[in-house]
Amino acid sequence: MTVAGTPHPVAGAPRSAADSARRLGAFFAERAPWRVYITYAVLWVLALEGTLAALTPGTDFRLGGALLAEIATVYLALLFIRVVDEQKDLEYDRVHNPGRPLPRGAIDVRELRVAMALIVVAELALTGWRSLLLAGWLLFDLVYICFLVRLERWSATVRDRVFVNLLVSYPVQAMLSVHIWLSFRDATGGGSAPHALVGGLLCVLVFMHFEFARKTGARVVPGATLYSNVVGLRGSVALTVGFALAGAGLALAVVRPWELHGAAALAGWLPVTALGFVWTGAERFASLRTPIWPPGPAMGYVAWLYLGVFGAALAVVRPGAGG
Repeated sequence: MTVAGTPHPVAGAPRSAADSARRLGAFFAERAPWRVYITYAVLWVLALEGTLAALTPGTDFRLGGALLAEIATVYLALLFIRVVDEQKDLEYDRVHNPGRPLPRGAIDVRELRVAMALIVVAELALTGWRSLLLAGWLLFDLVYICFLVRLERWSATVRDRVFVNLLVSYPVQAMLSVHIWLSFRDATGGGSAPHALVGGLLCVLVFMHFEFARKTGARVVPGATLYSNVVGLRGSVALTVGFALAGAGLALAVVRPWELHGAAALAGWLPVTALGFVWTGAERFASLRTPIWPPGPAMGYVAWLYLGVFGAALAVVRPGAGG
């Protein structure tokens, strides 16, 4: 649809750099709103590093340059994932989500690939000055993200079976959690592998609540990648709620608020309050006010639990300031 009075773009006509930049800006504003993505990056890094600090007594955990660099690194990686997913899901979106930017022609593949290249350059700059291991691990993760595009084209099983797709795609998130751990270890010298496993498991449980929530539908939708299409409505709801409960439980096990006193004990119980978002989402979904488990409460659970974990960690660890 074209606004009256505006010329139709000529197919194949070259675009100026400024025009492409505007189109990319509009794409990210629509598909990766900075408030959502930056908030997620900040809370993910703070929660995981806070967990590692809480599990490692005496750690010199600092709110400084290395932490800010890691937040920026994770944020750009999330943008990279969004750009790749837009291309990877193109055939599916043409059928089920034709209004998204790439299917409707608001952006093209060439512009998205330019964005990918720019993000890679920025990521290498953000990680290379800290350590070659951080840069190499991040590059490996970005390459794996691109590999997934080819894998889905090669394998109908990976492309069409939602649980198989989850199995091969979640490592992207897991590798970013490993990167956060490596950054923490590089900055503090602390954070053992067993502690990293605990922190990583917490991130898995929290993310899986959101993952299952956003793909749990009240009805079977043929061709849609919904977990409820495979395991049924009750099974998908059980997984959605179960992961949320397990995430809150593990957060409490890390902080152990029952061993704290006063204000520290109150802060230690913060993660469990995130379950209020699960109740809200379940109530809206059960009343059929939404055909899919509402994404707002699911995102609220993730954000509030991560914030609660970091706040609880501050009750145990007092981070320093500086780089």
